[in-house]
Amino acid sequence: MASLIHSTAIIDSHAELAPDVEVGPYCVIGPEVKIGKGSKLHSHVVVTGKTRIGEGNILFPFVCLGAEPQDLSYKNEPTSVEIGDRNVFRESCTVHRGTIRDRGITTIGNDNFLMAYCHVAHDCVVGNNTQMANQTALAGHVEVQDHVVIGGLSAVVQKCRIGAFSFIGGATIMRRDLPPFMAAKEFSAVSGPNLVGLRRRKLADDEIRVISEVYKIFYLGHLKTEEALTAIEGRFPESPSAKRFIEFVRNTKVGVQR
Repeated sequence: MASLIHSTAIIDSHAELAPDVEVGPYCVIGPEVKIGKGSKLHSHVVVTGKTRIGEGNILFPFVCLGAEPQDLSYKNEPTSVEIGDRNVFRESCTVHRGTIRDRGITTIGNDNFLMAYCHVAHDCVVGNNTQMANQTALAGHVEVQDHVVIGGLSAVVQKCRIGAFSFIGGATIMRRDLPPFMAAKEFSAVSGPNLVGLRRRKLADDEIRVISEVYKIFYLGHLKTEEALTAIEGRFPESPSAKRFIEFVRNTKVGVQR
């Protein structure tokens, strides 16, 4: 399969690439890199550090995966990046490896789409089926759960969590956790449940109705946080969506956007 690797690519002899991986012009791949079958690197891609990339990933020009974290405490400790399957990284995306102050690993799951100039900082955890529009920036230690959509030019502050099935509008700064199923805009303001996204993800109508009521109780009911969660528990004791919302809020470390 030598024809799949361009003559100008620089690949360390210790790197492990599946036989059908395509490597375009002027790519650079370091010694601790592993890339799974069916993946494609367009031109000028850099993959370095201890970086594991699964199957069927597509890396567009100037993507850089596995570089040292932008953390002044980092002293070349052996940290890593792990990326799952079928992800698309558009032009100039960056994903930095972890630090020993946290998990030591930056993780991205499966079927994610990162548009041009997105940045995933050290120790982040990105789930599955997320979409990040151009110039989305995740600071260190951020968690983005499954089925999240983030608009362009948005930023998430360190250690914040973005709950599953949520939506962040363009040019938004998230300073606190955004609970599952909610939509936020501008300066972290929660504008309501992510109804469009929930329908696109084919959640059951009954669950969408529950989520709408959860929003009303938590955001419009003028209750303290624990009072609101207790009210949600009492009204929807069997709803998986209500349980997910409650668990997320109770596990917050930086506070929940209200």
